[in-house]
Amino acid sequence: MKKNLIKFLTLLLAALLPAIALLGIGIFTPAQYGKTFLGALAPKFARLTTLDEPKIVVVGGSSAAFGLDSALLAETVGMPVVNFGLYATLGTKLMLDLSLAGIGEGDIVVLAPETDEQTLSLYFNAESTWQAVEADPSMLRYVGTDNWGAMLGASFGYLGAKLTFLREGAPDPDGVYNSRNFNAYGDIAYDRPYNTMLLGYDPNMTISLSADIVDDAFLTYVNDYIGAVRQKGAEVYFSFPPMNGDALAADTTEESVYAFYDFLSRSLDCAVISNPHAYIYDAAYFYDTNFHLNDSGVILRTAALAADLRRMLGDTRPVEIELPEPPARPVTEQPEIAAPDDGTDYVSCFTYADIADGLMITGVTDAGKTKNALTVPAEANGKKVLAIGENAFSGCTALAEIVIYPNVVQFFDGCFRGASALRRVVMQYTVAEGVSVGEGLFAGAPDSVKLYFPSAQAYGNYVADYYWSAYATRMDILE
Repeated sequence: MKKNLIKFLTLLLAALLPAIALLGIGIFTPAQYGKTFLGALAPKFARLTTLDEPKIVVVGGSSAAFGLDSALLAETVGMPVVNFGLYATLGTKLMLDLSLAGIGEGDIVVLAPETDEQTLSLYFNAESTWQAVEADPSMLRYVGTDNWGAMLGASFGYLGAKLTFLREGAPDPDGVYNSRNFNAYGDIAYDRPYNTMLLGYDPNMTISLSADIVDDAFLTYVNDYIGAVRQKGAEVYFSFPPMNGDALAADTTEESVYAFYDFLSRSLDCAVISNPHAYIYDAAYFYDTNFHLNDSGVILRTAALAADLRRMLGDTRPVEIELPEPPARPVTEQPEIAAPDDGTDYVSCFTYADIADGLMITGVTDAGKTKNALTVPAEANGKKVLAIGENAFSGCTALAEIVIYPNVVQFFDGCFRGASALRRVVMQYTVAEGVSVGEGLFAGAPDSVKLYFPSAQAYGNYVADYYWSAYATRMDILE
C-alpha cells in the first residue's frame, strides 16, 4: 500500500512539474503587460484596497473607465471615488470578486456593467486575467474557485506569449489603450475631443435593452454579491452605462426601455437608481465604441450619476454641473495611402457601396474570384476605400491571401465568411487605434486564417489592443 502511494505521488509530481516550472517562469520573470490596457488593473485594485474612508466604488467594464470624471463626482457627492471598471473581456464576475477585497463599512457600490450579453453573464476570460494580475499576483487569491480550472488551462498560452514578449520586447501600445493614460482615480485621462467612429457608432455592437441579454445565473450571482457587500456594512446600487442612441436595436421603444428597467428592478436585490433614458446619449458624445464617451460625454454621464447618488443619499439639491453641447467632428483630409503597384487592376476585382465619405467593399467580382491573392485598393472611383462589409469575400473559394492597407478603418463581422481557402490576411498596419473590429471578424471563415503584421512593433500594438487582442492567437509577424 505504501509503495503504491509513493508511486502515485511520484507520478503526480512528474505530471505537475511542467506546470510548476511554467508558473515559476510567470512569477519570477519581469512583467510584460504593465503598459497595456490591462496593466491598469493593479493600480485600480491598490486604490480600492487602501482607501479606508467611506467611498463610492463604480464597478463595470470600460464604459466606466471611459465614462467618469471621478474627481468631479467626488466633489459633487461628497465622497471619494474608485473607478473600478476596466475591460469587458475580463468579465463582470471578476470585477465583482476582486471588489470584495476592498469594500468596507459605509461604502457605496455602483454596479454599471455594459448592457451586453457578455457583461451580463458569468463570462470569465482566464488569459486576460493572467495578464491583468501580472503586476500584483495577490489578486489571484480573489479569483473565484469556480474559475481556477480555466486559469490553469490558460496559463500555458499566457506564459508562451510572455516568453515571446521577453524575446521581442514588451507591448507598449500607441494611443489611448495604454495604462499610462489612467489617472489616480482609475479614469481614462486621454484627450478625446470628439467621436472618431466612421459611422458615429459601431455597427458590430448593437445595443439591445431586453431581458433576453441578462443571464439568470448572473442575476443570482449579483444578488449573492449584494448580500456579501451588505454584510460588510456597505450598500449596492445598480445604474446604467452610457449608451450610444444610434446603436440601439431597431425594435427599441420607450416602452421597451422601461420594461428593461422594470425587469432589473424586480430581479435585483438592490435599488436600480437610474432612469435608462438618462444614459442614452447623442452619438456625438461618444469616442470609439458605443459605450466609450469622449471628454464632453464624460461630463454628461458624471452629472447624471451624481444626481442619482445624491437623490439616494437624501440630497435633493440640483446638481450644478454645466453640460457641454455635442462636440462636432472636425473635417480632416485623409492621408494618401498608396499600395504597391504589382500591375494588377485590383479596383475592378471588387464591388462597392457608399459609406460615410468613402466606400465599403461589398463583394468580389467574378474576375476577382478566380485569384488566389487580392489586395484591397486604397481608393476606387475617386473615393477612399474605408470599410470591408459582411460577406465581402463570400464565394472566393480560390483565395488564399488578402493584403489590406490602413485606408480600411472598419471591419464588419463576418467579412471573410465564405472564403474557404483563405489562410493569410496581411495587415500592412502599424497602429491599431482607430481601426474598428467586432467580435465576429472570422465568423464563417476557416479556422486556419491568421493575421500577419509587418513588424514586431505592429504585432505588439495589435496583440495588446483593446479590440484586436481577441484575435491574439491568430496573429503572427510577417517574415
